Amino acid sequence: MEIVNWEVERLLRSAQMEVLLQTALGSSGLCLEDWSLDRVYSRPHAESSARFQVLASGHQLTLVASTRQLTDEQRDQLGAVRCESAAGSLHIWAHPTDPELPGLRVVEDHAQLAQRLAPLLQHRVRIEQTELVVLRPLRRAVYRVVAVSELGYRRLFLKVVRPQKMPELLARHLACSLIPSTADLGDGILAVDQAPGVTLTDLLYLPSSPLPGIRIDPQVILRALDSLSAQALQLPARTAPPQRFASFGQALIVGGAHPDRVHSLMHRIQAQLRPHTGPLEPTHGDFHPANLFLTDDAASPAALIDGDTVGPGHRIDDVTMMFAHLLALPSYDAAGYSTVPQLVHDLWCAVTMGAYDPADLVARTAASMMALAPGARGPEQLDYYLGAAEHILGCGIISVPHHIHSPNM
Repeated sequence: MEIVNWEVERLLRSAQMEVLLQTALGSSGLCLEDWSLDRVYSRPHAESSARFQVLASGHQLTLVASTRQLTDEQRDQLGAVRCESAAGSLHIWAHPTDPELPGLRVVEDHAQLAQRLAPLLQHRVRIEQTELVVLRPLRRAVYRVVAVSELGYRRLFLKVVRPQKMPELLARHLACSLIPSTADLGDGILAVDQAPGVTLTDLLYLPSSPLPGIRIDPQVILRALDSLSAQALQLPARTAPPQRFASFGQALIVGGAHPDRVHSLMHRIQAQLRPHTGPLEPTHGDFHPANLFLTDDAASPAALIDGDTVGPGHRIDDVTMMFAHLLALPSYDAAGYSTVPQLVHDLWCAVTMGAYDPADLVARTAASMMALAPGARGPEQLDYYLGAAEHILGCGIISVPHHIHSPNM
């Protein structure tokens, strides 16, 4: 699998975008004062898009630049501007407009959103706060919302997706008993209740953990996967990272990784992966510490969130996704996540006592690390992700690396 236009991918990450952003803003009479790239999003055999924060004539705006082709009518509806470059054409528009996500405008309009939420909450509603948590242009967004009624405050998460995706999204959420209750608000907006308990990430982060230093039983983590029902087997399958990790190689090279290092890693992972055997199982698909909530005493799973990827698969891929995210945590704050190495060790001991092949666990975790690496915050974190994958492949067990020296970066 390859990204269609890597020249555009490089353009989106380059200083040349300043001219294109100014051109787009100039069509509305605005002057670009400052700008920064939030993130580039690429889909194999589809569009490449990027999100930018800009200061224009004193206004803070979020702009999206995408290779997505638009008709003249769509351009007019969005207020989008077509910009040409040597790498190809881009359309640039301002959030919350989006050709595929009409729900963005509804959520950003407090009056409209209050009308959508009133039947769900069975009371007249006032929107106290909306906070954009995730924005992936053309694909999805997540908002944190505080609504107020005569019953008090209600905290919700709103997922905005393509409207035609809503039936499948609802079915995926309903296939897991630990996922909080959901409701369809129309226009591709899914309301999800705030999850009870504390995320595993928050429990592990010592500076703010409600139980600093607690040793979490790995079986508590694994039990959360038992909440997935057989309904998940009826849903469309999603491709797990170990089946598509090679597709991230070019993105890592564009992001600054040395080609020889990337190719060596891919070869080592592929050589060690074992083919799946056995029947399909219900899986979460994005099982990681921020999506898993535990009870206040950390003795039981309390909730699983982000059920967009629930479906048929193999549980080993959920387990190795959890390992990959745990390995990544020290790259944010090694001291703050100083208990993570112990949890990784305990989880490794728990899963290798079962039916899983240790070599396959290592290879699948390394593949998941490569899938996470394109989202690295900078060269040092990218180096860490690749180094962690090299570390576990080299020692044959999953453990947090203490010191990583990576050449050729």
